[in-house]
Amino acid sequence: MDTPLKWFEDYKLIAVIRSGSAEDAEEMIKAATFGGFKIFEISMQTPQATRLLEAYSKKEGFLFGAGTVTDGEMAQRAINAGAKFLSSHYTDHDVINVAKNNDGFVIQGAMTPTEAVNAYQLGADLIKIYDLRFSGGSAYLKSLRGPLPFLKLVADGGIEFEDVLEYLKHCVALSIGNSLFEKALVRSDKWTELAERARQFTQKVESLKIAR
Repeated sequence: MDTPLKWFEDYKLIAVIRSGSAEDAEEMIKAATFGGFKIFEISMQTPQATRLLEAYSKKEGFLFGAGTVTDGEMAQRAINAGAKFLSSHYTDHDVINVAKNNDGFVIQGAMTPTEAVNAYQLGADLIKIYDLRFSGGSAYLKSLRGPLPFLKLVADGGIEFEDVLEYLKHCVALSIGNSLFEKALVRSDKWTELAERARQFTQKVESLKIAR
């Protein structure tokens, strides 16, 4: 079985499932699945997040993890529910420890070079650079990786469809949230449109693989 890192390296796109409604979250998962997404991060702020993890983490051919994991107790609940990876917007020692004690994979958030290296030294498998809307986007990733090429990065924050290939020059994977699950489309139950939007994202990444 492939390691989580291999999944991120192969599929590159993480569908971030964050909703105030468990029902909408489930429809978001289905739409993104239909559009070709393979990796899903279910925010622990979503109602019934652990139930969703329990239901979907068993599905063959997909990788489901927990997002917005803010402490060790929440990390353990997510792993118990079947999460294959844990993700946070900042670096938390307890979350890393719980992941490692359960042979888990962990993504930790950082912004500055010091924070990114600190997360790496504490044992984070991937470093999520958040929030890129406010730190220079792909140009910032490039400048960060220049002196620190050993860091494996995930880009997060305002990544639009047209920027996908540029971002992927500098990181392993992209967290895709609002640019995929546009709030107006979710509110009006436009699941077919969302599935088509997801397909555009996945086809964009496929085009990158073919080009190589």
